[in-house]
Amino acid sequence: MGIIANVLVGAAVLSVKYPVSGTYAECGFTEDGIVMEYSPDVTDIEVAEETFPIARVLTKETLSITANLAEATLDNMNKAFAGSALSGQVITIGGGVIKEIGVKLVGKNPAGYSRTIELPLATAVGAVAMPYKKGEKTVVPVKFEALKGSADACTITDAIA
Repeated sequence: MGIIANVLVGAAVLSVKYPVSGTYAECGFTEDGIVMEYSPDVTDIEVAEETFPIARVLTKETLSITANLAEATLDNMNKAFAGSALSGQVITIGGGVIKEIGVKLVGKNPAGYSRTIELPLATAVGAVAMPYKKGEKTVVPVKFEALKGSADACTITDAIA
């Protein structure tokens, strides 16, 4: 059996930029890592005389980054709640304002150098359930989904050195 050289191992760092014109700030430690999910919707183009489709077209794409933030800070909670606003030490929910943010994930590529996944424009879309239980850690679940802004919805870049 040969050497397996293209396996990714290790943690990644999640950072969020809010407002979008601001700078990235790390979200801190995560529980159970981070998941990036890409999901395309396609439609078959069919002709009555053919038994197979003659082509496929991409009709929709979604890309999301999901994590459980181990640091239950007000700032992280504000990032997780789609319709929240943070002012000083108070979060208000129910204003209906969806925050547009930038999301960046930095980990290692198979060569051991940095791999950066960036969503320049995204919003929080996930349900947030934060149990407070005796003797257990409270984590902040986040799910960010990419939007198509003036740039590409997502870029993945590997450093070479």
